[in-house]
Amino acid sequence: MNTIESKFKVGEHIGGIVAHAFETMLSLPAVPAAAEKSPHDRISGAIGIAGDNVIGTVYLHFPDTLAREVTRAMLQSPPDQPVGDGDINDVIGEMSNMIGCRLKSLLNDADIFCAVSTPSVIRGAFAVEAPQGVSAEVFYFNCLGQRLAVEVHLQISDATGSSI
Repeated sequence: MNTIESKFKVGEHIGGIVAHAFETMLSLPAVPAAAEKSPHDRISGAIGIAGDNVIGTVYLHFPDTLAREVTRAMLQSPPDQPVGDGDINDVIGEMSNMIGCRLKSLLNDADIFCAVSTPSVIRGAFAVEAPQGVSAEVFYFNCLGQRLAVEVHLQISDATGSSI
């Protein structure tokens, strides 16, 4: 059993992290959902996690329509008001930051000390493939009747640098 499963279980935390971020920042519910293939055309936020014994990335994958609705919610804009790409990028980046930083905090609480990068936004059709030895887990949530995915890639090593 690797450290992800024995020392820190992402699945035990991610539902609460996502629900709290969506409720706090957007006043919207995000509830766990069954697995579903992510749309090809999407807007994704990514934030890196790194420390002496951990490296990884957290991705948030939004369908375009949900990214626009989430942006309107954060900006408190009317439903019929268009939102620009810059605003969408800012909101998706901020949501990635909120979720990635809370995960980082929980890792630190588990004595897996790390920091996070500046969030990035990716648009379009792409596949994320974790390198060998990196644990990749995808968690799905419903928000406003649409599905978003939170993908967590982590590799945790012991004090000698060996993956466990």
